[in-house]
Amino acid sequence: MWPKKAYNMPKRIGNLLSVMTDRNFIKGVMFEHAKKRMDDPTTVPALLHADECVAQVQHWIICGDWVPSKPIHTQHYEPSNGKLRDIDYVPFWPDGVMHWILIDSIYDKVVPKLDPYCVAGIRGRGPHSTKKHVEYWVKTDRAGTKYGAELDIHHNFPETDHDFVMYGYRQLIKDKYWLRLADAVVQSFANGLPIGYVTSHWFQNLAMTAFDRYVRSLDGVRHYYRYVDNIHMYGPNKRKLHRALQAAMDWLCAAGYTINSSWQVYRTDYIGADGEHRGRALDGLGFVIYCDHTIYRKRTSKRLIRLCLDISKRPRGNPTPHQARQAACRIGQLKHADMHHFRVKHVDGVISYRKIRKAIQNA
Repeated sequence: MWPKKAYNMPKRIGNLLSVMTDRNFIKGVMFEHAKKRMDDPTTVPALLHADECVAQVQHWIICGDWVPSKPIHTQHYEPSNGKLRDIDYVPFWPDGVMHWILIDSIYDKVVPKLDPYCVAGIRGRGPHSTKKHVEYWVKTDRAGTKYGAELDIHHNFPETDHDFVMYGYRQLIKDKYWLRLADAVVQSFANGLPIGYVTSHWFQNLAMTAFDRYVRSLDGVRHYYRYVDNIHMYGPNKRKLHRALQAAMDWLCAAGYTINSSWQVYRTDYIGADGEHRGRALDGLGFVIYCDHTIYRKRTSKRLIRLCLDISKRPRGNPTPHQARQAACRIGQLKHADMHHFRVKHVDGVISYRKIRKAIQNA
């Protein structure tokens, strides 16, 4: 059984029915999130009959007789790590709309109650924003970031226990209509939380709030952030940080999670008396953070070099639309790292930015 002790949990959110059943709110949810689902065959009919859909949603929320659709299963290959992921998704109408109503109805109220460094799925809390905070910690609090500890949850979403999730978001939300709808979404999937549901990140963030507060209460933890299932903590004392890491792993194991064997405690990067870098740089959020500079991960740099070479070998250096979008994304991330010489050598002199923009515009 997972730990049920409350660690200074905030006041719970209630009285959500008036928000969830407001006609303008439901219409706003539909038209806002339909933009990314226009390829779904249920999207356009739902928008054309918006008034009827709004009335149906109001009925489902008040009466509680909505039955979630069976998820559509597919697989997605991630070339970055060679993993084949099982992806499940639902049609825009009605399931997608109901999912977004769950999230948008609590967003403004619940985000301030989450840990400030609970990253992913929250506007303004992406990897680049958190990277800036980590760099600030490293530069302004050398003692507090002398040692680092990190761990990773194995098969995070598939192994998440339904009871743990439902108990977790009840520590933050008490409105019975919201809870009934959320329970229906969670229980619509046989095991764990589905990768592909927009609600999965949010349900886990809500459920893990107690864990975030618990880790911050541990002796020896000066700084902490959690990027989905990647947990990082920093402190001035290695022995205390070891104990804190073990306590965090015990908490997660009690909640039903399995910890990857790659967990570690290490001395963070510093410059020795000989002027050379010692210790280990902070590897996370897609970057490698040293005490005085930040660079791309090695494999990310190699992928960008390979992409630029592939584009340069095409007729007249004209990239395909897919290559152009990839290049624009990766080059845009370079501004978040100290890699000017890398960019001059491997990017600026190899590809044409004008041709990349043109390929994207013509796509």
